[in-house]
Amino acid sequence: MSKSENRDEHIRAVANESLEVFSKITESAKSELADTNSRNRFGDFANMNEFTLEKARKNMVDIKRANIESYLRLIQEPAIARVVAKRENGEETTYYICRATPVHVEHAANIRFASYRAPIGRLSSLSIGEGEDCGKGGFAQVLENAKFHPIQNKGEWDSKPAVLESKACDLVTIESLLEFLRDARDSDEEIDPLRLEKLLEEDAESNIVTEGLRRDIRKKMELRDQPILDKYQDELFRLPLNSRVLLLGAPGTGKTTTLIRRLGQKLDVEFLDENEKKIAGIGEDQATTDNHSQSWIMFTPTELLKLYVKEAFNREGIPAPDERISTWDDFRMDIARNRFGILRSASSSGSYVMKDSIPIIRDASRTDPTAWFEDFDRWQKAVFLEEMRAAAKNLGEHSLPEIAVLGRKLLAIFDADGAELRPSMFASLLATAKEIQGFVKDIKESSDKKIRSALNLQVNRDGGFLDNFASFIEELPERKDNSEEQDTDLDPEDEEEEEPSQSRIGRAGAQTYFMRAVRSQARARARSRNVSKSSRTGQMIEWLGDRTLPDPELKEIGNSLLLQSALRRFVNPARRYINGIPARYRRFRREQQEKGVWYYSDGFSSTDIHPLEVDIVLLAMIRGVNGLITGVPELNSPDNPAYRTFEILQDLYRTQVLVDEASDFSPIQLSCMVALARPGVRSFFACGDFNQRVTNWGTHSIDQMKWAIPNIDAREVLVPYRQSSQLHDFAKQIICISGDDVADVVLPEYQNNEGVPPVIATGMSEDSKVADWLSQRIREIEQSVNELPSIAVLVNSEEEVETMADALGDALADEHIIVVACQGGKVHGSESAVRVFNVKHIKGLEFEAVFFVGIDKLAEDQPDLFNKYLYVGATRAATYLGITCEQDLPPMMEGLQELFERDWQP
Repeated sequence: MSKSENRDEHIRAVANESLEVFSKITESAKSELADTNSRNRFGDFANMNEFTLEKARKNMVDIKRANIESYLRLIQEPAIARVVAKRENGEETTYYICRATPVHVEHAANIRFASYRAPIGRLSSLSIGEGEDCGKGGFAQVLENAKFHPIQNKGEWDSKPAVLESKACDLVTIESLLEFLRDARDSDEEIDPLRLEKLLEEDAESNIVTEGLRRDIRKKMELRDQPILDKYQDELFRLPLNSRVLLLGAPGTGKTTTLIRRLGQKLDVEFLDENEKKIAGIGEDQATTDNHSQSWIMFTPTELLKLYVKEAFNREGIPAPDERISTWDDFRMDIARNRFGILRSASSSGSYVMKDSIPIIRDASRTDPTAWFEDFDRWQKAVFLEEMRAAAKNLGEHSLPEIAVLGRKLLAIFDADGAELRPSMFASLLATAKEIQGFVKDIKESSDKKIRSALNLQVNRDGGFLDNFASFIEELPERKDNSEEQDTDLDPEDEEEEEPSQSRIGRAGAQTYFMRAVRSQARARARSRNVSKSSRTGQMIEWLGDRTLPDPELKEIGNSLLLQSALRRFVNPARRYINGIPARYRRFRREQQEKGVWYYSDGFSSTDIHPLEVDIVLLAMIRGVNGLITGVPELNSPDNPAYRTFEILQDLYRTQVLVDEASDFSPIQLSCMVALARPGVRSFFACGDFNQRVTNWGTHSIDQMKWAIPNIDAREVLVPYRQSSQLHDFAKQIICISGDDVADVVLPEYQNNEGVPPVIATGMSEDSKVADWLSQRIREIEQSVNELPSIAVLVNSEEEVETMADALGDALADEHIIVVACQGGKVHGSESAVRVFNVKHIKGLEFEAVFFVGIDKLAEDQPDLFNKYLYVGATRAATYLGITCEQDLPPMMEGLQELFERDWQP
């Protein structure tokens, strides 16, 4: 028997067995599904108490739901791989690897079934002759490996394609297992010799079996489905739960796929080892399993990429609601406004208004954000420490002996901790908090009693006093934006009080405002100054006139209030430190403006804040809370007055934090994300490529990554699966002319990587000419592959999206090809449509063909990021890349001229 006949005989045996197993898995899954839907086991719990019964019912419902999801997946996709492995004892076993949890199937003695997430699933990523210790199963060596893409048509299972590697045949791609078997059955019939030769010729021409790997045509705009990872990707996704990994690699190396697979495996409690379960807090009850399955968050740089990734999550059976996959812009807005009170809202005291359209920060703040943050963080910690030390010193010099003793005790704490702010200082202050709180309570009751007496006097004199005061307050304008005109004499205790509704103050509200106004007036008297008349409080004091208290009493109360303020600093110092960071940032910015550092000197209001500034404030607050939670465990108790502040971050903690396209985020943003990883686990997995960074504030070096993510384990994947050799070489040339480092990337072994050169058209300044040229190239693509694959057209602005889509749609109308304008990067319409995007939305996507429109204009408009956009856009294309220029190639690209053709005509 010839080598070819041996090969075909072996493929026939594998195909027959595999398709039979597909059918058996499907039948078994359908049977289990029907049985599960018909069963009702709640009667088994009749003797349980009500609480236990409800818990058992919930567990049963959760288990039933998980089983149903698994059965449905097996019905749609029975198996994704077949591995023949040899054990140490010489026994050979055939494993069918499933993406879902396998079901019981009647099979031959040497056939086993396993989930890809199980240790044995690792074998499907290995090559012939390689081996792995598969846990309890011991060491196994791979003898044969097949990978499937199951598809069912009219009740018959097939795999289109299937890839097989064994000693009986080199690595081959079988276009269709079913078609191969049909051809084999036809060849077994009695036919004359001439007819046999013709059939063999037809078989050769049909290319059902080809040597090596065949590159798939991208028919849809979706993340490439790679059921089985390669051995390097597989090793990474199986790293322990508490790993901190940065996965770097060129476009198409499967970084995002590896990230998604890792999350899926770590969410599946069945495949966590005992140590992973312990650190994740997973017990035997279903509640802890549910908490673990929901305790993750993933960040993507754009809304379009978020939708793109969510589809891939769905394929893996991972529920991915919006609260678990988020852009940083959305997440920042939520926590800065609703959690940390940095941004203004109708119900919070946040005083900043976020604006990204006005110049606030200098270029140095964008390019060196770590130095910017460290400058602020050092400053604000020193200011807080100095304020606390000064307050303690003043208390130590107080005329009341008990206050002086307390002040000296506090000062000793600061002297013991040295010149830096340390978590141990807050732990030491905790011991004195109750004693101080007692002092404050007694003194406050005395001062409040005097102010209420004054109010009572006015009410007795004028029964309509409170109503008239309330009416006056309701007519006052809201607080003005400029901080210089805000109420600088309010005590933090007053600022934290809930303000009455502006629309209807009422008598109770009028009383609150009276108390606050008199307190501000009294503090000002004690400091020998006046409350600003332009502030709301100043206008209330002016309306009240002499209906408050005489100056001597105001000064006495003011001294009492200043003492209360000094003491109150030490009642809840942790909360004061964290909540005071936004206000300290305002002071820091004002000082740096005067020095001409980090910020422009004018052109914006003191309440305006840039999004990147919000990141700075958030990181200082999050790191502050994190440091106290982990450094001072006794503070992290519901009995501690600072617990509410800590609770904000604890609600945000997640067991797993993941980041896609990490280089597009700044080191400050990444550091915020890292801090969301739950203490004790600190699981963090990010992937990216510095050459694909398309933000001028993004992370541009491994040193910045290590600053943002301490103890990160940086790994690199070097095998790209997306592009043809021509486009792969073109992308490498872009990196070279950009002056960036070129990774030692190697195209996949055994894969047919041949494609076509990129094409170019110059002097294309009119939309009609561009549309005509694009339509000709799109027709050439469809003729070449006999169908319309996924195609993206990239323009330079949102304004051009609709215009180009209309022009191209008219040019392709006779071919009935739909062209969709994806405004704002939003995707809709038919899968087969040609899509037009603003180039800035293209990150992370992949298509069979990509066209740049007006690339010389892009170079002119985006000089700092042009090379990044060019590289990212070019690497979105798998086989076909086209470029138009309004005039000529940009000077930067002149050295690439020889790589282009004019068309793809055969």
